[in-house]
Amino acid sequence: MFGRAATADSALDMPPRLQALGDRAMPMDLGPNLQRQAGALAATPGEGQSIVRSAIAARDAAANARIAQGLGRELGPARVPSQIAEEIAANQRALGPAYEEAFQAARAVNAEPIANNLDAMAVRLRGDAQRAVQQVRRMLNVTGTDVLDPNPQTLFQTRNAIDGMMDGMTDGNAIRALTATRQQINRELERAVPGIRQVDARFAELARQNDALLRGQQALDSGRTAPRPAELQAEINNGALPQGDMLGPSAVPLRLRQGARAEIDRIVGTNANDRVALQRLVKGEGDWNRDRLASLFGQGRADRIIAILDRERTFADTSGIVTRNSETAARAAAMQDIAPQKGGPGIVRSALNLRFGDTAADTVDKVIGGAKSAAQRASNTELARLLTSNDPAAIARKVQLVQAAQRRGDISAQKARELIQSMSVEAAKQRQALPAR
Repeated sequence: MFGRAATADSALDMPPRLQALGDRAMPMDLGPNLQRQAGALAATPGEGQSIVRSAIAARDAAANARIAQGLGRELGPARVPSQIAEEIAANQRALGPAYEEAFQAARAVNAEPIANNLDAMAVRLRGDAQRAVQQVRRMLNVTGTDVLDPNPQTLFQTRNAIDGMMDGMTDGNAIRALTATRQQINRELERAVPGIRQVDARFAELARQNDALLRGQQALDSGRTAPRPAELQAEINNGALPQGDMLGPSAVPLRLRQGARAEIDRIVGTNANDRVALQRLVKGEGDWNRDRLASLFGQGRADRIIAILDRERTFADTSGIVTRNSETAARAAAMQDIAPQKGGPGIVRSALNLRFGDTAADTVDKVIGGAKSAAQRASNTELARLLTSNDPAAIARKVQLVQAAQRRGDISAQKARELIQSMSVEAAKQRQALPAR
């Protein structure tokens, strides 16, 4: 039976296929016929049922740990994004003394060109954009007056206020107006505050890292915000380049990877008990997620991550077929192989046509029927062990023996000889025990 199912599933190369699925793989994972055999055993009381169900239950119970260990081995531990973001913010706050030192040598600023530009924009703009530039224009004055403030700290705080206003802003006209104003303020601060450009570069690098952390969490999305594989690769390449006065590579690629790793951890945590959904969410449809994982973590790691999830989905599919009453009709057909046949004439009458009294024949039928049931239970137990074994070499040897016997035609003939011999011995014993008529 095992050999027939393995042949039907084209699973004769069991050792390499089981090895590819990992040390928790079992022959029942290798095809629908082997799965249905296991399902039939799982529905049939006896030791075989216990073996199959116990093997499935033990493997399913360890699924979450296997997935976490596998991903940890390939990607390292996952960090909580909010904790990383707080570290970045703390590093930005730590630049405060550097800014204070820069302002010690500052000169007075000339905010008039900036004010004139804001006044001109306020005349032609409307709506949110107009209100935004009017608000910034008032910030340039000495508080409570219409006089422009020459203090460089005022201009610096105005720039910070613009950053806060633009955070979450959606009006395109307002964003363009405030961006142009911020650039104008930057140029005046760099002229009036020696050294601020270098501190700004360090602050901007940290801001880029924070943006990259958020972007990494979108890397495996399937919506419109998700980057195409080529776009993500370009973001990684460009992100590594320093900007402004910064020297050396940027940490943007690291933050992209941390964001993506955190998102994978979130997906695993929210779908740990649904390995099919987990595989679909991380692997995605088509090759995009595989390509994006390769850009972030390297091709080898990407392939191994997908293999971990594919493997667990295979195990989940097997579990569903074997233990959750899937494919009822196919399982019922497989059960015909492993369950003793009931009804009809006794095996002695129909198969051997031995000529002795009906009582003797009935007695022999019961004896042989009991032996047949015991043999069937033993066969089911051995089949269960074959289906759940994770020793590829031993399984391969048994399959080869079964195939060789099938090719020679020895299986059916030998089994018939053994059965006839057994029944003949039992019949002779019964004849000797019967009283003469």
